[in-house]
Amino acid sequence: MFSASMHNGAETASLASTATRGRRRQRPLSSENSPQQPKAKRQRIPLNDQTFVNPTAAPETYEVKSVRPSMVELKQDGIEDSPASKHELSFRSKKIRPSERLNKGDGSTLLSTNIAFDVRKLPALPDRLKLDATSRQHGLLDSSTGYALSLSHTHAVVWPYATHTPSPESFTFALPYPSKHSTDHLPLGALVPQSASSSEPGLVVVMPSSGKVTYWESIASATTLDFMRQQRNGIEDTISGMFSGEHVTEVIHAESAASFILTFSSGRMAYLSVRDAQGRPKISTQFLRTSLGPTGSGFFGSIRHALSHASVHGDIAAIRSERTSRQGECAVVAVTSRGRLHSWKVHRGGHHDLLAEVDARGAILNAMQKVDKANARMPAESFKILDFSFIRRDLDHKYSEMNQLRQSPEEEEQQHLLLLASLSSSSGKQTCRYTLVEVVLSTSISPENPIEIGMVRPISAYSTAPDPHALAKPRLYLPRPNIIAFLVFDHAAVVASIAQLPDSPDSQLLEDNHLLPASFEDVVDLRADPTLEIVGSGIEEPQGRGLHASEGRTPRIRPKNPAAVLLVRGAGTLRVAVADVERFASERPPEVTAKTKLEQAVFFGVKEDNPLVFDVPHGLRFTDAEYGAAALELSQEILTSTGKHFSGLAARVDTNIKERVQYLEKIMTQIKSLKVNLDRVTKWQLLWNAEKLHVANVVWHKHQDFTNLRPAASKKSIVAEIVEYIRSEEKSEPNAAKGEIDELRHWFIRDVDRMEIFIAWAYEVIKHNSKAKLDQASLTCLIYEAAEIYNSAIQDAFRFRSRNLELYGLGQERLEHGILASGYAGLPTPWTCHPFVANNVKRQVELSTEWVKQHWAAETETQDGSILKIRELLPQMTEVYLTVIQELARSYVSSDEPKKAADGQNYERIYEQDRYAKVVLLAQTENWEAGIRIAENHESLAALAEILTREIHALQTQLATHSLSPEQAAQLESKVDAKEEQVRECFATYGQDFAFPYYEYIFTSFGIDILLGYSGDKKYKTMYLRTKPELAKISWINDIIDEEDIDHAANTLLDLGLAREQQVWNKKIELSLGKLARMAESSRPSSKASASVQDASVLSIADDAQVDAIDKELTIIEVQDLLYNTQIRPVVSVALEGEELSLVQETFALKIFKKYKILSQLFDEALRRLINHEALDPLTLIDLLTLITLPAETKDHMGDVFFSALRVAYNGLQGAERVQAERLIWRRCYVKEDWSQLNNTTLKNDSDVAEILGQTHLFSFYCTLYANQHSGGDKVDYRRLQPSEVAGVYTEALDRRFEKMEKGYREKVLEAMRWENNNLLKYIEKYRLDQWAKETRKFAEEAVDLQYDETTAAGAAPSSPRSVSGSTRKQSRALGGVNGQTGKTH
Repeated sequence: MFSASMHNGAETASLASTATRGRRRQRPLSSENSPQQPKAKRQRIPLNDQTFVNPTAAPETYEVKSVRPSMVELKQDGIEDSPASKHELSFRSKKIRPSERLNKGDGSTLLSTNIAFDVRKLPALPDRLKLDATSRQHGLLDSSTGYALSLSHTHAVVWPYATHTPSPESFTFALPYPSKHSTDHLPLGALVPQSASSSEPGLVVVMPSSGKVTYWESIASATTLDFMRQQRNGIEDTISGMFSGEHVTEVIHAESAASFILTFSSGRMAYLSVRDAQGRPKISTQFLRTSLGPTGSGFFGSIRHALSHASVHGDIAAIRSERTSRQGECAVVAVTSRGRLHSWKVHRGGHHDLLAEVDARGAILNAMQKVDKANARMPAESFKILDFSFIRRDLDHKYSEMNQLRQSPEEEEQQHLLLLASLSSSSGKQTCRYTLVEVVLSTSISPENPIEIGMVRPISAYSTAPDPHALAKPRLYLPRPNIIAFLVFDHAAVVASIAQLPDSPDSQLLEDNHLLPASFEDVVDLRADPTLEIVGSGIEEPQGRGLHASEGRTPRIRPKNPAAVLLVRGAGTLRVAVADVERFASERPPEVTAKTKLEQAVFFGVKEDNPLVFDVPHGLRFTDAEYGAAALELSQEILTSTGKHFSGLAARVDTNIKERVQYLEKIMTQIKSLKVNLDRVTKWQLLWNAEKLHVANVVWHKHQDFTNLRPAASKKSIVAEIVEYIRSEEKSEPNAAKGEIDELRHWFIRDVDRMEIFIAWAYEVIKHNSKAKLDQASLTCLIYEAAEIYNSAIQDAFRFRSRNLELYGLGQERLEHGILASGYAGLPTPWTCHPFVANNVKRQVELSTEWVKQHWAAETETQDGSILKIRELLPQMTEVYLTVIQELARSYVSSDEPKKAADGQNYERIYEQDRYAKVVLLAQTENWEAGIRIAENHESLAALAEILTREIHALQTQLATHSLSPEQAAQLESKVDAKEEQVRECFATYGQDFAFPYYEYIFTSFGIDILLGYSGDKKYKTMYLRTKPELAKISWINDIIDEEDIDHAANTLLDLGLAREQQVWNKKIELSLGKLARMAESSRPSSKASASVQDASVLSIADDAQVDAIDKELTIIEVQDLLYNTQIRPVVSVALEGEELSLVQETFALKIFKKYKILSQLFDEALRRLINHEALDPLTLIDLLTLITLPAETKDHMGDVFFSALRVAYNGLQGAERVQAERLIWRRCYVKEDWSQLNNTTLKNDSDVAEILGQTHLFSFYCTLYANQHSGGDKVDYRRLQPSEVAGVYTEALDRRFEKMEKGYREKVLEAMRWENNNLLKYIEKYRLDQWAKETRKFAEEAVDLQYDETTAAGAAPSSPRSVSGSTRKQSRALGGVNGQTGKTH
């Protein structure tokens, strides 16, 4: 940028020193386009204070050339010719983009800002410097004159740097003695403060190697010398007495405006004056001498004795001057890099007095190491002084109390200095530890302690070592009011506070331990661009008091707060201005936080032309957690457009959103560049925020599309409706008083963080409008727009999430359909699956499906096709809903909150249901292919099977229409074949998981015939039938017909009959068929031949066991059938329709106390099941048989019920359960009679007692048992139990039927059992039941024997034990008479 504009030899060979005013454009070659009357020459207006306030004149450029030929004409090594144009051209400045931040009124561009300071790029820069950004150059900025100076090898350019014009009025001076080589030292220069006769400064330039000095008294007067020869004497001269190889290193102002101090590489110094005693231009130089060293050239003697021995004391790091209160006098201090301080008092004309000469290295180093532990770890030999600054004395008292510095000494012989010192590490990458050290240097201090060390302030924010090849050395500035220090390096500037921090216990503790409390510190970094470099600097400071009347002038730049001004090659002039300097000494001083650093990077780092960079960590002074919290806070502010960087107005909402999206992306790039390791939750929250902003952009474009499609009279899309309907507490209200009247735009600027609320409200808008009786066409339009919103918003959010995982540091996460496959533990609920969103997307899917079903066929050509659009959107919306509910379920299930986890399980069930139900809904709108795709995506194979089957059925239905042409029929047949092939492919791909739902749907929809007749598959059909217990009745048919597996068919039937069948008739048939199939299979020759003897034996045993089980079940069924046929059927046959149960219950009602009605309930329930032909379990059937009282007219048809109950127990129960059931049967038999009456035999003869006993149930029971034993019918030896043996059964615990029943119910049953047991015990104890039982058994067996004897004599035997009970009652009377005659009693 800063480059010399060089001219060819012909142009520079003029002997006259000329100055020409550059024109904006060339003069026309002809007069055709020239005005008729030439305008009068514009009078030049001298610069004044108004120049920097509101310039209106066009920018001008002036070129001043020397009188002798320029050295550019000669061949020079490494220095290129400048453009050949004679005049400097002023180019039109770049058009300012809307995104660039301009300071109101001054045209500057805001490059960075924080709570403490702003960095602005000033607009003024000469066009010459804009054209070349690579040449070697350096310069300075002088706030007192308002001008900047840039020096290259061949030219000096001066311009007012603070003017508002992008191409300011500038002055270019061709140096009379340019450098010969590009590697030569750059010329040195200084601006001479304006004299009383001029409002512009002068310029002095020193060529370092040759010692040539050129002086222009005024940059403005140089342009008025057209066609006039300037006297060379007094404006050019050469420094005499320079040593070979010696060169000038620095030029500083001395005691007056026209005098300077020069330093040389050898350590010498010289006094330079550019005016004589009368104030006329004249250059004179004199080397300074002292009595401390050898004599040499110069007027006052050489001071090389103090400064030339660089190997011992170090080279001169810096030299500065400070004016004193005396006219024509200043204090000059020089500091070597090794820490040696020298102080002189210099008078006008070059007279000087040595004030102090101190080696302060040890004292400074000790102070640095004592205060800062990091310094103590650095090698002492790396100590260097880089620069220093005088601490201003002319301050108000209040400012003296605000900083950490000592009170400035009143004696002018004492020099109050602030040094910039450094220590560097020697291992690895070289880093420096910079420290500001306050030093008081005075002649009055004792020789033992020649200096006083005050404040020691380490710099922790910047540690980059200075570049030895930089075009400018590091500088330290301490502008008034001595609160903020600026450290300027080649690629960075540090802003450091030395304000006095407020008193606190922590600060007091740090002070007691000689530690400095942390105060504000920040760094302004340049981009890593070879063209960018800070080549000059200066300061702007508030005006102070106490300036000498003759020397003081009102400065051109008068800021309220201090600032550093940087001349940056490749960029221009940057101003680092403190916002409020007094705030640094307040109770709440500015503080550098992670958020402020991120803000700078985000809002200013996105600009490509910003010369600043914000990703230099500088030690990363903040923790990962602090950066994470800052990133989240900043992300939220970007979403809501809050903060000083945002406006509440956006002419183009999409542009506003895109800018904010860039800001969010910049947060992550900045976090990555700083190598911050954010926690997983923070990363996801940042990504979700970015998704919301991305979706906002998508929705806004949808809104634009909707309004374009709508008629002019109805431009209010559903997007605007949603914003209007959202409750006030769920959005920020626009402030009408501030002109915020567009509610829609306001929402997209301020409320994007509530995107989940916005999306959920789409369905609510339709619901409210539907209740308001909106016309069908408008409602259809709203439904279509809502479907578009749901699809585009959520799907785009998922796509954005998938694309940006890497950016947000989540590349290791695994997504499925845009959502996390796992790992939700510890994460908040994603916004895309907010319960409101999930619920309303589901409702929208259902509403849209129903709306399409109702209006699809009715849509005419006059309509806009919205119904068809909704139908096309249904598949996408269905997939969106399923993904959302799946994400919600996964998130909630992983929650540590019990309620959320429970809700998550519920959402899982909803997902399982809806991934079938909602996908199948697509078949209703004939979205066949989409439904198949979604079913496969969500692994809903049941839905896949149903959609394929329904599509095939629909095609076959169309094929069955007679009006089809042969081509149409062939096409449909081809589609059917393709779909059937697809089904077969699904069988091969998914196997059982697809086959089972497929057969399930066929069976439920088309029946058993279609299922059994399906020939596309055998393997999975058989598996399906065999694994479905409820289809066992069909499975055995398939086993025989398709599989020819009779053995499995038998097993299926037997398993069904033995374990699962509930209907008694079916059970009887199934068991019989199973037994028959088993017998048929065992008799097959092939099976016998293929089995070994051992296998045959095992199979025979197994068959015998299974046949035995079948026989037992059939026995129980036989008892149940006998009870129903002989006792229940006669009653049912005479009952009215629907009254069967009540009549049966009335006929066989139990006569027991109401307190024990629980037994009646058990009995009635068993009767109900018996009437319904349910297969009763053994315990229920035993209850029924032992509690029922048979009518006299049908009693003999049944046989003894207690013997039947005993048969059920022996055939249906095992082990202890059977024992308990036996005891219950006997107990109920014993308590069936009133033994108190039977025991009273008073006035009864034997025949009467025998007749009474013969009528008891116990007598009948014994007779049947004995007869059964006699005949050998059951081959079972039934036990006879005495009353005392059956007491207590089921009084403490009930049988297995009551295990899962309520406790109260079980207690009632137990109470009834205890009642039965108490009756039994009463009969035993009081009425000799044990003896009566024995007598009854004996009497019954004798009666049976008698009957058998009579029957044998007659030549016939009873057919069954059932016939014994009736006959024995007759025999009991005869037997009683015989015994009475023989005198036997019982």
